[in-house]
Amino acid sequence: MVREVKPHGPLPSQAQLAYLEDELAAFIHFGPNTFYNQEWGTGQEDPERFNPTRLDAREWVRVLKETGFKKLILVVKHHDGFVLYPTAYTDYSVKASPWRNGEGDLLLEVSQAATEFDMDMGLYLSPWDAHSSLYHVGREADYNAYYLAQLKEILSNPAYGNGGKFAEVWMDGARGEGAQKVNYEFEKWFETIRELQGDCLIFSTEGTSIRWIGNERGYAGDPLWQKVDPDRLGTEAELDYLQHGDPSGTIFSIGEADVSIRPGWFYHEEQDPKSLEELVEIYFHSVGRGTPLLLNIPPNQDGLFDAKDIERLYEFAAYRNELYKEGLALGAEVSGPALSADFACHHLTDGLKSSSWARDVGLPIQLELDLGSPKTFDVIELREDLKLGQRIAAFHVQVEVDGVWQEFGRGFTVGHKRLLRGPLVEVQKVRVMITESQDLPVLTKISLYKTPSLSKKEVVQGLAFAEKSLAVAKGETLHFRIERSESSTPLEAKISIQPGTGVHGVAYQDEIQVLQFQAGETEKRLTLPTLDFAGDKTLDFYLNLTVDGQLVDQLQVQVS
Repeated sequence: MVREVKPHGPLPSQAQLAYLEDELAAFIHFGPNTFYNQEWGTGQEDPERFNPTRLDAREWVRVLKETGFKKLILVVKHHDGFVLYPTAYTDYSVKASPWRNGEGDLLLEVSQAATEFDMDMGLYLSPWDAHSSLYHVGREADYNAYYLAQLKEILSNPAYGNGGKFAEVWMDGARGEGAQKVNYEFEKWFETIRELQGDCLIFSTEGTSIRWIGNERGYAGDPLWQKVDPDRLGTEAELDYLQHGDPSGTIFSIGEADVSIRPGWFYHEEQDPKSLEELVEIYFHSVGRGTPLLLNIPPNQDGLFDAKDIERLYEFAAYRNELYKEGLALGAEVSGPALSADFACHHLTDGLKSSSWARDVGLPIQLELDLGSPKTFDVIELREDLKLGQRIAAFHVQVEVDGVWQEFGRGFTVGHKRLLRGPLVEVQKVRVMITESQDLPVLTKISLYKTPSLSKKEVVQGLAFAEKSLAVAKGETLHFRIERSESSTPLEAKISIQPGTGVHGVAYQDEIQVLQFQAGETEKRLTLPTLDFAGDKTLDFYLNLTVDGQLVDQLQVQVS
């Protein structure tokens, strides 16, 4: 007998479900900032400087495809207003540059490569435009028309996108301190996107299908609800609200976790890519909490990905492939209550995406897995059937060790995919306890994995920040120390800035400090200015201490 499971709360669109399934997308930040070695331009940068003589968009897409990315979002216009295709609406574009003798069209070249490799494509078109004379409160209507004209110009051109199709439009909410407070005609823009591109995902500060996760670390919160109340969004939305979503939210909105593989969003030669260990942590805090990871890979001044970044992408792909090589719970016997035979427990380990388990008894609900023989693992994966809405609010996992049930780990939301890490155990029996749920829980999968070992490089001993966290008033100078206990030889180290809830241009100005420790030198006292931002809030960012590209220590800075 089939017993129907009714949908609960706001439901995802097919495009949202597809993005959750894809898990990984790539950001491409490239433009005048690349050639000026900066993060935010002023709009006065000379187009003559833009000349990536070896640019190879096909190579970008090939590398991304081979390393597991399913979508590429190209920054076509950043805050400086420079446009990477020959738009009819401004001369401040690639046609004013020497690249391809002024005949170049980067959007077209990336689109052709995306079409060849069948990779979804997204468009980043910055609403804030520091170059345009129309960007003024006195000319709001003119600027909104200008922005809309470029949207139409791109989205209606069958040569752009993957076979003319765009999967996502990214409308960055960033606007520098002191910039004109131009009001945007969002609804008109959204209507145009839907008219020209159908169920295209939209990232914005408003109540759209994609929202910012509230930081630029690539970390999602736990709990993470993929639903929000649109009345609580906007440019002044609470960062904690964005990071966790809303259990009572009325629209389904994916919290997209964005981060750059390097400290900056644009390429800077003196910066290094994140270590594999850092990328793995980001993965478990984004995809592992049920939301896509949008990882930025910035091309260099030649128009190529840096060799170190490419190497790291392949290492990251190899790690994920090894992690999922063997699902240790596949075919395991599962016992517990079930709604009916159509929602039986065995569907949790049958390996089929189309089957699911559900039960309408009171909480807590206990599911017990018998693996048949002892298996060694340290990760459990749970998946909800989001086609019926997000429901589970808390769970925990136990394992039986020598006849005694022990805690493995606990979490809050599950969502599309929850990866819960615990201690490395060798056991035959596992319990999943669902303790809180908004409606009867519906799961599609339980799986177990063993994380691959990470090859540890030789750690630099005795080099660390004197404190792990510091607070400073906004606009004031941060004072901090680095200590070195083993100082018999000279040493070069770097300090770079990793954005958090505070980002470049708002909480700090991006910079790299290169430190030279002489033999016998045990301490360095350093400073870093912060920016004075509007509003009564606390923002954070991180100082990364690296040696030879390896992260040695990290300092959290809170600015308020």
